Amino acid sequence: MKVKSEALDQYDLVYSDYVDKVARRYEARIGRLFIRFSELEHDLDIAIADHLSDRSHELGYLVLEGYNLHNKIELFRKLLHTHTKLLRPSQLKKFQSIVKQLHEARIFRNYVAHANWRTLERSGYVRTRVSEKEGEIVFKKVRVTPSVLEAWCRRIDRLDEVLHEFVEESQ
Repeated sequence: MKVKSEALDQYDLVYSDYVDKVARRYEARIGRLFIRFSELEHDLDIAIADHLSDRSHELGYLVLEGYNLHNKIELFRKLLHTHTKLLRPSQLKKFQSIVKQLHEARIFRNYVAHANWRTLERSGYVRTRVSEKEGEIVFKKVRVTPSVLEAWCRRIDRLDEVLHEFVEESQ
């Protein structure tokens, strides 16, 4: 992910109508990203539920109720780390990679979900966060282009497959 920061000059005036010109190139891709990510999150929920009980998913869903995605990923990591380390040590690096990729996908999804699309620049950078640093207002911008969105959709699809295969082999 390409990320940059930019300080607030004096006023936050955005006059860009660029997003209106390119909206059609973004809309379907953003929707596809959210659908693919939703499928990945569901499969993560099922992986956790299956690990907690092989009789039903009820216990898993009771545990996951109210969890945000970061906490779900961390629960998955905690539940399967020792299991993988002891019973499938050759798969430990693969497991760690899956956890890392889940967090990366979560972060990118959040950037897209919270982007201020009115600030989209021709370079593809869009403002995703406003924060204060040492008394200065700073805008965090992430490069999100149609090709970046497509690449993330493919990446999420591959991650979903790898997650599914890993969980199947763990049972």
